[in-house]
Amino acid sequence: MGKQINKSKIVFTAVMWILALMMLYPFIMMVAISFRPAGQAYMPLISKGIITTLRNYESVLGHPNFGDWCRNTVVTVVVTIVIRLVITLLAAYAFSRLRFRGKAAILAFLVATMMVPGETTMVPRYLYFQQIKILNTLWSIVLPEASEVFYLVLLTEFFSSIPNDFTEAASIDGAGHGTVLLKIFIPLSGPAIATTVLFSFINIWNNFLDPYLFINRIDMQLITPALQFFQEQGGANMPVQMAGSSIALIPVIILFIFTQKYFVQGVASAGIKG
Repeated sequence: MGKQINKSKIVFTAVMWILALMMLYPFIMMVAISFRPAGQAYMPLISKGIITTLRNYESVLGHPNFGDWCRNTVVTVVVTIVIRLVITLLAAYAFSRLRFRGKAAILAFLVATMMVPGETTMVPRYLYFQQIKILNTLWSIVLPEASEVFYLVLLTEFFSSIPNDFTEAASIDGAGHGTVLLKIFIPLSGPAIATTVLFSFINIWNNFLDPYLFINRIDMQLITPALQFFQEQGGANMPVQMAGSSIALIPVIILFIFTQKYFVQGVASAGIKG
């Protein structure tokens, strides 16, 4: 019996390693191409005669607008996450603890909006942003991302799992809803908030379509869509773009390393699969 269990563990571990390598291979290839000259971009990962060079990274870091792209991206991510947390925490507390007419219907309607692809609203958003004069500004990226139903559902479910005894004890002591939220719910919701911050950071940092459509000025662009500017007459300079992608991926990896513990706790406690 013990041998069968050991064999099952060995097979399971082997399969997981194979799947992990399959998922990591595109990233490994991306980094490998970033160190190659343009003529060797499409050669296999392990090939004879491969030349390594740092010129691709020099091209990215030496671009006159690279500092602008990094600053724009950081500002957009920070401002969006702060606004999103304020809106989502208040709304999640209301849906999980307050009683008001139509609460279930409102929440159901919000959840239903998750089934509408964002691409279907691109043209109306563009026309609306044009009317309120926020095209070619970071607000055209921040405002649509200020609230997200997914994180509202995540925090609502987490808040609902907090025992009512905490709320009742605070109410007896004369604490209002704001005090309860700040001193009880937020401190107890570290994993869920960390998950929200991590997912938000990744989604906003890697956002390509919105800034590509709503921002035309090169100095106002974000770092991910800005890689399109590394073009040549014959087409895209793939090694330079891979170098830019590798650089853009570094903050995401660093953030995940420091928040993976809270991320796993938040996903597990919220009951999210996949």
